[in-house]
Amino acid sequence: MRKWFFVCAAAGALLSSPAVSAWQKVSSPHFVIYADDSAEKLREFAVRLERFDKAVRLARSMSDPALGDGNRLTVFVVPDIKDVQRLAGTNHGMTTNLAGFYRADGTGSIAVVPKRSGNSEKPWMDDQETFFHEYAHHLMYSDLTAPTPLWYSEGFAEFMSTASFAKDGSVTLGRAAVGRALDVTDSKTFPLDQMLSGKVEQLSEDQWNSLYSRGWLLTHYLTFDPARKGQIEQYLRAIAKGSDGAAAARAFGDLKALDRDLKTYVGRRRLSAVKVAAAALATGPIKVEQMPAAAEEMMPHRMRLKAGVTKGELPELAQAIRLVAARHPSDAFAQTTLAAVEIQSAQYAAAEAAADRALAADGRAIEAMIYKGQAIMERAGLGEKAKTFAEARKWFQKANALDSEDPEPLMHFYQASVRESGRPNANAIAALHYASDLAPQDYGWRMQSAYQYLESGKLAEARRALVPIAYSPHSPEAGRRAQAAISKIDTGDAKGAQGAMR
Repeated sequence: MRKWFFVCAAAGALLSSPAVSAWQKVSSPHFVIYADDSAEKLREFAVRLERFDKAVRLARSMSDPALGDGNRLTVFVVPDIKDVQRLAGTNHGMTTNLAGFYRADGTGSIAVVPKRSGNSEKPWMDDQETFFHEYAHHLMYSDLTAPTPLWYSEGFAEFMSTASFAKDGSVTLGRAAVGRALDVTDSKTFPLDQMLSGKVEQLSEDQWNSLYSRGWLLTHYLTFDPARKGQIEQYLRAIAKGSDGAAAARAFGDLKALDRDLKTYVGRRRLSAVKVAAAALATGPIKVEQMPAAAEEMMPHRMRLKAGVTKGELPELAQAIRLVAARHPSDAFAQTTLAAVEIQSAQYAAAEAAADRALAADGRAIEAMIYKGQAIMERAGLGEKAKTFAEARKWFQKANALDSEDPEPLMHFYQASVRESGRPNANAIAALHYASDLAPQDYGWRMQSAYQYLESGKLAEARRALVPIAYSPHSPEAGRRAQAAISKIDTGDAKGAQGAMR
């Protein structure tokens, strides 16, 4: 059984050697895609992803705000599942059947998907259940206003993952997940009351598979069965108000009856699905550009850096990036990647020098501006007299002027103000809150925003920021701190809430 994983950090090794074709970068309203394939295929892939995005947003009644370059989802398309697993690493509780992963991060969320997932009968663009599952997670976590139980998070992603695309441009959502057929009726491996309780800290491999399967089935059933209309909303509202999973599950009535109904439902000859007409799925402009020559050498390292490495692995990766960058001193992509790894390696002078070379090659390289600002901020923090926090903020402002919807320079602007004086001004505080709004899937930023709201005496805003974290299965430690803070907020104790968040 293939598996997908939501991760906060990952580590890996070098990918297999790149294919003959050049790396391409595809930019569309919601995605930046990097792949070693033809421009024609990748343009078709981008159109398909944009249609999927639009269909899911319509199905969920989601808004569709304009995204800047820095806030679109980066998709790395790698040759096969083994490459996905090398990037994800094997020391983060992930299993060898991992077929893709999503990493939420305010500095740039990524998804890694394979061209070949083991189904050799399908062209790779027709075998993208992995990606659709991961992107459904991205959309859900970009639109969070309340906590989401793990079974529903995975069930929703599975529900969307089987999307099909017709020649007339329409998209159908909610088709049966054929690969889950063996697990959906298995109520013994992972009983329904345990799944709904939210107690999922120690699951076996079989229970994980059952969670995906039965999560999909329950999501599908509650979506389409008229007798159950409104129950899922009632359940989620109860959790948002602080009920535990078992108490919230009362929205479904007798769980034994629900279990019997699920078995009857899945035994039907045909299950419902939602068809979204092509007329509702217009896509925006799509740009395909060939990556510079340096990408052939640098891209595997770039992907590994973005996926995340451990402290022990960082020196080896940094040295590999330095060697490639030295061969391409005038290439903005290579030098920006070098600046990124030097920041992580705490080599701030080298990071600034690399950012300068990137900016000399491309004066509008926003990422290089951000790294230059970070390097200056860190050097100022170390007491270098020639570097100031004010200078660092100027670089973050330059980046913001080119892309006002990129959350990263806004967050660094706030951090520079805090590090300089300990008390950020109103402009810096506004930058923090807007950065968190632009990247709600980054729980660390949400926590910082909530803390600052408490500092400003805005308890309602702080509570709203904390609620999606409070019962998240993906960040249990942050969830416990958020729950404790909310308890204090509900008694009007802002200082106590801040203490609970530390």
